[in-house]
Amino acid sequence: MSRFNGRNIAAVAVSLGILLVAGPFAERAQAQPGGDHPDLNGIYFPARSDRPPTGSLPFTPAAQEMWEYWEANFRIEDEPGRFCVWPGMPRAPWGAPFPIEIFHRDYDVTIYWEGYGMFRKIYMADENPPPPVLPTAMGYSVAEWEGDTLVVETTHLKAYPYFHRLPTTSDAHVMERIRFEERTVDGRETRFLVNDITLTDPKLYTEPVLLHAEAEFRPDLFMLEYTCTNTIWEEYLADRGLTLPDVDSLPAP
Repeated sequence: MSRFNGRNIAAVAVSLGILLVAGPFAERAQAQPGGDHPDLNGIYFPARSDRPPTGSLPFTPAAQEMWEYWEANFRIEDEPGRFCVWPGMPRAPWGAPFPIEIFHRDYDVTIYWEGYGMFRKIYMADENPPPPVLPTAMGYSVAEWEGDTLVVETTHLKAYPYFHRLPTTSDAHVMERIRFEERTVDGRETRFLVNDITLTDPKLYTEPVLLHAEAEFRPDLFMLEYTCTNTIWEEYLADRGLTLPDVDSLPAP
């Protein structure tokens, strides 16, 4: 899949506090997907997530030693999610039991996860996407349509060294094939977003790791805020013997 050096004028304008209200960027901001491709817009809920158990992953010898060290020394209390570390790609689709909202335009796909407040941007290869800037938890994703299947290539991922959650290095490469399937569930017709994922990371794995994820279209749901850091803050205050003031108990004027 090819890479493009694209303009990023809209992002620069936002960073300078400039609101673009007219011209091609204003029109583009309102664009909805058209043509013959599926429309991904909507709210979904995780329905299935398959990956090999960590102990059976095809680790390289050096990675196997790291896995054994992790098993011997880390506890469930050391789970990174307890400290608000994003799972990121390729772990994010779609395992956590929180809604997912997708905003789909002809030139990009933006995905929001209620869990951890994660978001992801997928650029369309034929729409002059901006170049990657820094490695991130979600990485840099560029996509193209193959019929009704969205094929997404992701690179520029930050290393994720947590062996209980499918570790990856900064050399990781992720390919996704995302499509719809229509099914009957409890007597009603619904659709599922199905994602077949191939993870390649030669520093960790001797062969590609195959993953599968599904999310059901759920227009009856809506997104809520996810307050991961509150518990960490409250535990910190408790260690200091402090209690937050109960401002809601103040009398009304």
